[in-house]
Amino acid sequence: MNKLVIILMLVGLSFTSFAQNSFDKFENMKDVTAMVMNQKMFKLLAKMDLDSKDPEMKSYIDMVNSLEDIKVFSTKSSYAAKEMRGEFNTYKTSQHLEQLMSVKDDGKNVNFYYKPGKSDDFVSEFLMFIDGENNNDDTVLIKITGNIDLKEIGKIASSINFKGSEELNNVKVN
Repeated sequence: MNKLVIILMLVGLSFTSFAQNSFDKFENMKDVTAMVMNQKMFKLLAKMDLDSKDPEMKSYIDMVNSLEDIKVFSTKSSYAAKEMRGEFNTYKTSQHLEQLMSVKDDGKNVNFYYKPGKSDDFVSEFLMFIDGENNNDDTVLIKITGNIDLKEIGKIASSINFKGSEELNNVKVN
């Protein structure tokens, strides 16, 4: 019985480890541009001497405080794009992410997935994948975790200013 419990715990830990490290290999992959921001960076941004009396700035600080991490990966390499696509497909299935929307425009496929959050307007994880391999555009993978207000996704897009992040402005919330 003890062996069964230990085996189940190890399997559970391996799934957790997979979820946390699934895209880390792209950080050091040749031909992949990577930007990774973690919670410490967001805390630094929130502590900057900003005018917190300004309602827009207060909203921005609240949004930054609600984020855990942002990972953005971009490539033109067909090998790296194929790796990203495979990792994206495996991850969205294993983590039971739900499709928010998909857009096909000018031969570019953009997919948005999420993990539900504390209410309908919030998500705990947001994943975007732009498949650019077939039309020689950049393939882009963006993963955002935290307590994310979907109405604030556009602000996050303008903050990270990275190839493909402008697609976050296309997210529509009722």
